[in-house]
Amino acid sequence: MARKRTEEEPDNHERWLVSYADFITLLFAFFIVLYATSNQDIEKQKKFEESVRKAFVAVAQFGSNSGTGEFENIDENASPIPPPIEVFKRNSGSAAQLMDAVEQIIEKSLTKEEKEKVQFDLREDPFGVRISLDSAAMFDSGSTAMKKDTLAIFDKIAAMIKQTQKHLVVEGHTDNQPINTSTYPSNWELAAARASTIVRYMIKVNGIAPSKLAAVSLADQRPVASNDTEAGRKKNRRIEILLTTKTTSLN
Repeated sequence: MARKRTEEEPDNHERWLVSYADFITLLFAFFIVLYATSNQDIEKQKKFEESVRKAFVAVAQFGSNSGTGEFENIDENASPIPPPIEVFKRNSGSAAQLMDAVEQIIEKSLTKEEKEKVQFDLREDPFGVRISLDSAAMFDSGSTAMKKDTLAIFDKIAAMIKQTQKHLVVEGHTDNQPINTSTYPSNWELAAARASTIVRYMIKVNGIAPSKLAAVSLADQRPVASNDTEAGRKKNRRIEILLTTKTTSLN
């Protein structure tokens, strides 16, 4: 018995239409998504931001939602995560006011000759007001003992500073000439010792509270003039006292 011959199906030349239709569908969906994302619902966005903020506040306040998905008794105005350390903030108004107050007191306290002897300089700083004094007028070369002939001038300056009731940062600055002695192996130690000497003197003699004082060594890292000339190096050898607009303890 002869087998029945299977008829071959004709080739479908329109299969490409299926792939084309799928491509068009995906392209249509893609443009719908673009349109949807370009037209944001402001109210929904605000609700989302509020929800996230509540969640962070709840975590920061060690609250819990008891598995209900709802946060109750949450202070929405609280900071989500309190800062770990206190941050200095620039307050140009307070610095300007402090500058005016210090200038008025200085005019009454120091004569022109006294200012020139210690190379007194006053300038506003992002953190408050800076007083700059010539190290050569305050200390002998390589020494941390304050000169007796300028102590009277410094006492007037310290008395003025005490009136402001501000927190103080005493900075020791040097030029870039290296120092290497058994006591001070580098300019860092020399600048630190001089700043500490000023701080101790202000505590013991001028009666300024230790909690309002800090001593810092900056060595030759903050020059105000070029170290290529002796005149420039002399300007860089200085003591700076920063009167901060900060009102809380430095500790």
